[in-house]
Amino acid sequence: MLANRSYRYLFYSGIISGVGDRFSQVAVLTLILQITGSGLAVGTALGLRILPYLILSPLGGKAADRIDPRNLMIAADLLRIPFALSFTLIESDKDMWIAFTGILVLSSGEAFYQPIRKSTIGKITEPSQLTVVNGLEQFRVGIVLILGSVSGGAAAYLWGTDMAFVFNAVSFAAAAFFIRNLEVKKNSVQENSEPRGIQMEAKDWLSTGILLAVFIQWTGAGMDGIFNVLISVYAVEIFSSGELGVGLLYGALGTGMMTSFFLMKHVKHHLLLFSILALVVEGILQGAASQAGTLSQLMLYFFVISLIGAMSGAFLDTLVMQRIPSVRQGSVFGFIESGSNVILGMMMLGGGLAVDVFPIRKIGATGGMLGAAGGLVILMYWLFRHKYLKK
Repeated sequence: MLANRSYRYLFYSGIISGVGDRFSQVAVLTLILQITGSGLAVGTALGLRILPYLILSPLGGKAADRIDPRNLMIAADLLRIPFALSFTLIESDKDMWIAFTGILVLSSGEAFYQPIRKSTIGKITEPSQLTVVNGLEQFRVGIVLILGSVSGGAAAYLWGTDMAFVFNAVSFAAAAFFIRNLEVKKNSVQENSEPRGIQMEAKDWLSTGILLAVFIQWTGAGMDGIFNVLISVYAVEIFSSGELGVGLLYGALGTGMMTSFFLMKHVKHHLLLFSILALVVEGILQGAASQAGTLSQLMLYFFVISLIGAMSGAFLDTLVMQRIPSVRQGSVFGFIESGSNVILGMMMLGGGLAVDVFPIRKIGATGGMLGAAGGLVILMYWLFRHKYLKK
């Protein structure tokens, strides 16, 4: 699918800006912790990353339905450059306002950008190739996870945090350079009329299965919020493997996402049912991972969890692109991204607070059980709906 000229540029831009963003995330959290020594400051920084999704993801999605998405993505990248560089000005705790402002603006740009990117895929890809392209998107995220998260800490250690911030700024410029080569056909809505966006009738959501896709993604986001908090905790506190263990776990997650691309071609039908079952299995595996006896066992669990989750994510995005007209996809993706990231952030906050109170393994098991239970509820609804529609 990289033979698709437009998608090829979108793919490369995503890798470059994604790795730069990961480098910056690691560096800025390290810098805040070094200067303030405050876990609260780090928590505030993480919280600020979530807030913009509530407003800016729906806004970005609606904009993508009306304006050339290429121009929107270029603007989102270029406007973030000065704020990416602003972190180099931080010298003491009196400069924390710079850090928090930069984090808020960069996350705002990301919240605005994501639904635009997803809706653009549907506009530049042939319907028969959507599953393949969405699989490549998961492959791309796996590359970013490995290169960014695993290498980010090493880069900050070897060359200092300032170099990571400069690299992030350069990555935004490079991503904008690639995106300018996109060829996105204007739809009639962008030229003449107003889209209905997410103002679809209830029967439209039910008949297309989009409502189920939303519930699956939001349930998964809640489960993954707890899971994300525990990744470093498992490595450092349970297995005493420090930064190496954290890197290995992220590496397992990234490898699972990349491997999922090669298995997706074997699932040709019942994508929605697969995603529901994947949510149940992922929850069970997260619960099992919390009881792992060795780091290698935990890595294996992480690999399989990531593989299943990536396949499900690609299939759900494909369903939205197949069943929602392109003139509405931006608004729908904005709605989904907004809810997913707010839920993710709230569960990360709750998980972070729980770590200080409850046993770590019990938190992991609880998060997995909640996800699996949510998946079973969705499965029962799907079975009921399937039976009802047959009648």
